[in-house]
Amino acid sequence: MQERITASHANLIARLPQQHQADAFENCWRKDWQDKEAHLLPAKHLSAWIQANLYLNLAEAPFDREDTALKPEAGACTNCPRRSGYNTSLFDDVQGDQCLDSACYQAKIEAHIDRELAARPELVQIQTAWRPATEERPGVLNRNQYRELAEPDNPDAEPPCPSAKAAIIVFGKHVGRTVTVCLEPKCSVHTNHAQHEAEEAVEPPPVMPEPADEETEEQAAQREAEHEQRLAEYQAEQQRKDDERKAEFERQQKEYEAEQTRREKQRKARVSTFERVIEQAPASFNPEQMRVFLRLLVNINAYDFLEEPAAYFSTDENEQRSDDEVVLAGLSNTADEKLTGFALRLVLADHIGIPQDNQPDLLAEAENVFAPKKPKVVKPKDDRKAKHTAAKATTKKTATIKKAA
Repeated sequence: MQERITASHANLIARLPQQHQADAFENCWRKDWQDKEAHLLPAKHLSAWIQANLYLNLAEAPFDREDTALKPEAGACTNCPRRSGYNTSLFDDVQGDQCLDSACYQAKIEAHIDRELAARPELVQIQTAWRPATEERPGVLNRNQYRELAEPDNPDAEPPCPSAKAAIIVFGKHVGRTVTVCLEPKCSVHTNHAQHEAEEAVEPPPVMPEPADEETEEQAAQREAEHEQRLAEYQAEQQRKDDERKAEFERQQKEYEAEQTRREKQRKARVSTFERVIEQAPASFNPEQMRVFLRLLVNINAYDFLEEPAAYFSTDENEQRSDDEVVLAGLSNTADEKLTGFALRLVLADHIGIPQDNQPDLLAEAENVFAPKKPKVVKPKDDRKAKHTAAKATTKKTATIKKAA
């Protein structure tokens, strides 16, 4: 009403919870070094600040968004009006399903961590970022006290080393998630022998030589000065080694995070391939497709292959039926022309994960025969443009020759 901000700014602020509106208003303005007073920023800057600081992606939440008992006074996230997906007409420009109440979001994460620790006391508590010791949970391990391990493709496999433990992140990136860590600094599986030797061959600090029987004050001062110099050199060398170890640890951590990002991208691509194969399933199999289907059937996991199909066909969050009952009900409701897709979902569900190096990629085999990717169409070059360019160059060259003559 005072025309200090535009209607676009006001629209962005009005959609926020009241406790965040003052902060959002302050971020409408900026004072640069040449400004006597702060100037109003475009609304897109405010929108970017809100996206980065106030909108929390619910898809990445470690807790169950439909759980009403996690924080009873807040209820489930699915019915919460402080969720962008609750009112799509108001938040039609917001990507994904975002939580607009950071305090409630953080409280649910804390409640989720407390519940996990109560149910699984053996979980190791770790943090992936630094914070003051006064704010840490009792018994939490810092980043230099553990090594996070890659998620195994087979969760039922034996741990990679005796020191591998299940851990929950209580602070930092991916807070609330459960991961596997190695707690042995000199683990033979995760640390090479050269590093062992380097860590074990730590030189002791220099000791000042004993004074001679008849030592003058000048000689004593020289002896002390030489010792101080050796001690300073020793400390500088130890600091250099510590810096190298720290840099190496950070390099390894970055490589690990990059590998995790790559694998996550690969997993998403495989899920997309899985759904595309099922969507493009033919009404009947030709001989080549039947051979691949039978190959998938032979390699099926008899223990939990119904888990994914049951989750797909179940519509009740409090499902009481067994997996086979849910899948059989889904079969009864499947149209005749979709039966091959149903069959492919059963035999392919266990092959969505990234295969081991020594295992065949059955999902890729199924993709090749059921939903092959279309080759990219290369547009032919426009010869007319090339001829026009050549003719223009010839004309220019002829004019130059005539001018020279």
